[in-house]
Amino acid sequence: MKKIIFYLAILAGIGGFIFTFLIAVHDSDFQKLVYALASFFLLVFGGYGLYAEYLWEKFRAAGKNENLCVEANYYIQKKGFFSRMFLFPFTKVKSSNSFFVSLLGAIAWVIIVSIIVKTFFAS
Repeated sequence: MKKIIFYLAILAGIGGFIFTFLIAVHDSDFQKLVYALASFFLLVFGGYGLYAEYLWEKFRAAGKNENLCVEANYYIQKKGFFSRMFLFPFTKVKSSNSFFVSLLGAIAWVIIVSIIVKTFFAS
């Protein structure tokens, strides 16, 4: 059931980007930014959720039933710098719920992107 929600979030995020860049062309820049950030949130939420479900399946198949944070920390550290940078919610959020991990990860990325946009594209 969770995977369906994550797939729907990805589809809604793609639809939001299509709406933002094709239909909402004549809206104000602020409205387009809000639409784009909402679409980005949905894409990241769906992607993190699907990856969390993938990790849980992989860990359960290996017989590991600990917290997702503990297991993911070992797994992600082996992958290198970029995996630690992009998959930080899996190492910081101590929860076994993939929905909660993906929600907090998406919120964190929307905040990061908002700060970057505010810093470099302020007008």
